[in-house]
Amino acid sequence: MTKRGTKDGRGHRKAVAVVTAAGMLALGAVGYDAVAELQHAWAGRPYPVADPAAVAKHLDARTQTVYDALALPPGAALDRAPWDGSDDGITARIYDVCRPRGISHLLENMSDRGADEPRTATLDAGFTLTGITTPQAEEALRRARQALTGQGWTETAADDTGVTLRPPSTGPGSLAETVTVGFTPERGTLAVAAGTECARYPDDTPVDWEGKPTDLPSPTAPAQLRGH
Repeated sequence: MTKRGTKDGRGHRKAVAVVTAAGMLALGAVGYDAVAELQHAWAGRPYPVADPAAVAKHLDARTQTVYDALALPPGAALDRAPWDGSDDGITARIYDVCRPRGISHLLENMSDRGADEPRTATLDAGFTLTGITTPQAEEALRRARQALTGQGWTETAADDTGVTLRPPSTGPGSLAETVTVGFTPERGTLAVAAGTECARYPDDTPVDWEGKPTDLPSPTAPAQLRGH
C-alpha cells in the first residue's frame, strides 16, 4: 500500500513546491508588465492627487474665461437665488461620486450603499446669470463656441440651449475638466459650470466632520458682476 502524504509530511511539501513552481512559470509566461496590470485591475488605480483650494481657484478662472467669451450685452446679472441643485459657488462633492476602483470593489460598488473612497472629491465652480432673452442666449452661445474652440477648446456636446467643452490644458493635479453652459428659456437664465474628475486631496488638507475640504476660496467670476 502506498503511504499518502500528510498535511505536515513530505507529500504536502512536494505539492506546495509543485504549485509554487507552476505559479512562477505562469508569472514568467505573462511577464511582469502584465502582472502589474492585473494588480492594478484588481486593486484599482489610485485617484490623482490635487489640492482642492488650488483646483477650485483654477476652475473659477475657467468660468471667467467662458463668461468673457459669451460677450453678453448689458442687462445680465448674477442670479442671487438660483434653483435648487445648481452648481453655483465653489463646491467639493464627496458623496456618491468617487467610489473605490478595481475589480475587488465590484460587488461593493454595485450596491446602493457602496462606500465612497476616503479623502476624495470632485470640485465644481459655477454661477447663474439672469435677465437673458432667448435670442441673446443663442448669440452668446454661438460666440462662446466660436471663441473657445478657436483657442483650442474641444466641443464634446452641443444643442440649441447649451454646450459642453473641454479646455486645451489641465490645472493642478492634471485633472480632467469639463465646462458646461446651459440656457433655461423658461427662467431666462444662463448657467456656467466647470468641474473636474475625482481627485484625492493631500493628508494635510483641512476638512470638516464629514471629511469635506474646508479651505475652498470664495468665487470671483464673473468679476464684472460681483458686487452689483
